[in-house]
Amino acid sequence: MSNAASNAPNNVEYDAIFVGGGASGRFGSCFLQGLGKKPLIVEMDHLGGECHKCRCAFENFVADQAAMADCLRLYSGKSWYPEINLKGISHSRAMKTYRDVGSKAFADAMEFQTVKQLGVAVAWGQAKIIDKNTVEVDGVTYKGKNMVIATGSRPMMPGIKGDKLENVWTYRDHPNMTWDPKKIVLIGGGKIGMGKASMFAPFGIDVTVLEKYTCMPKWDADVREFVFRNMKMRGIKIHEGVEVKEILGKTKVEGVKAIVNGKEQIFECDAVMITSGLTPNSEIAKQLGVEIGRGNEIVVNDKMETSVPGVYAVGDVAGPPFFMACARKEGMTAAKNICGEEAVMDYDLLPDHTYISPLEATMIGLTEAEARAKYKNVICIKVPAGERPPEVKPEQYQPGYAGNALPVCGRMHTLNLLYYGANMNGMLKAVVNADTREYVGFHHVGDGAKVAFQYLGYLMKKGWKVDDMAQLNEVFLNAEHFIQLSRLIAGKKKLTDFK
Repeated sequence: MSNAASNAPNNVEYDAIFVGGGASGRFGSCFLQGLGKKPLIVEMDHLGGECHKCRCAFENFVADQAAMADCLRLYSGKSWYPEINLKGISHSRAMKTYRDVGSKAFADAMEFQTVKQLGVAVAWGQAKIIDKNTVEVDGVTYKGKNMVIATGSRPMMPGIKGDKLENVWTYRDHPNMTWDPKKIVLIGGGKIGMGKASMFAPFGIDVTVLEKYTCMPKWDADVREFVFRNMKMRGIKIHEGVEVKEILGKTKVEGVKAIVNGKEQIFECDAVMITSGLTPNSEIAKQLGVEIGRGNEIVVNDKMETSVPGVYAVGDVAGPPFFMACARKEGMTAAKNICGEEAVMDYDLLPDHTYISPLEATMIGLTEAEARAKYKNVICIKVPAGERPPEVKPEQYQPGYAGNALPVCGRMHTLNLLYYGANMNGMLKAVVNADTREYVGFHHVGDGAKVAFQYLGYLMKKGWKVDDMAQLNEVFLNAEHFIQLSRLIAGKKKLTDFK
């Protein structure tokens, strides 16, 4: 828990008590205060939720460390780079750096913003909900006109035999690693599992992903093909349609028993990370009589209201999408409605993102397949295109494969020149409804493109067209080439594929 003393008087009635100071509770309370009301946050640990502890900020740091390890290996002895000996590099030492500095620094920053700069009241301690207007914190009672449940989520545990063995981990255990496994099995091939695979492998850890259904199912086929090929190139083994039967070992993890393609198979390993999703922490609110959904989430309407008047739920505890941007906006939406404003949540055109070392994958909108099923006339603007050379010779140009020269920018540019034709430099794809000239989907694997994807959803809602994109002024070279590629075809009266 934070070392700061509570700055919350208990002799006033708050306009809303936010139970939980993570992304949704922190932003919701700050927004409510900005609207002229008096919020209270009840938090038992630190402000900012799991972001800087074991999720967003933490994973960004780990992904960067993994990318650096990957690049050192790929650059070693190439061009002007010296031979780099990576023997003995340690994933767990990177974790120690984050524990010692990053986690503490970011916790300080969240508290500084919320308490010092904005003056939001915080009661530190374990919340005990008495009724919908009363919360007790370490024996002190606080009153509020409204209550906002913002207690987040926890790792989903699918109930696999052996999941209590030593060295069975979840994402929450990742920052606490003090040793480097030789082999790790990730159970779950969604956004969490695929991202973690890309974080472990560059450090010389043998990684296997076991997915019950399909890895990254909502992603575009071209992105999936790139990601799978990229991971295979780095020695990551991916198995789909797998039924995990048991985690093996006497006291510590020794392996995983699973059914793969109808046959039993043992995957030897010394660590397992369960990456099968999230479960909302709704238990604290059940006594209020709020409706609880099948996934343990608190059921809310688009105003973030629960089935109990005056009680709201925001963030992960309200169920998917489990996305920090949504959590923050849900907190703001609840704050507006508490103040009498008519505000509803909009989940349309949410971007998604995962780390694919040494790059990252980002998407928004429809895949090509979804677009072709919905619209009569669809075109795609994409690079690279065409065949790749059967053999890539480092630092050597190979003629006849001109479609593989893009995209390039920063790290992507270097990878392209050191391994021309291998398509290690990423890919991009814009999906367009050719009849209206409007973009309906963007997809990218590269370095830094997620910055632009924050704005693309808004522009798409406004009916953003190829002609609009062509009028922008790109800062070239840029992480995504949507502007310049769109400009090349914008003069056509009838749009056709960029091949």
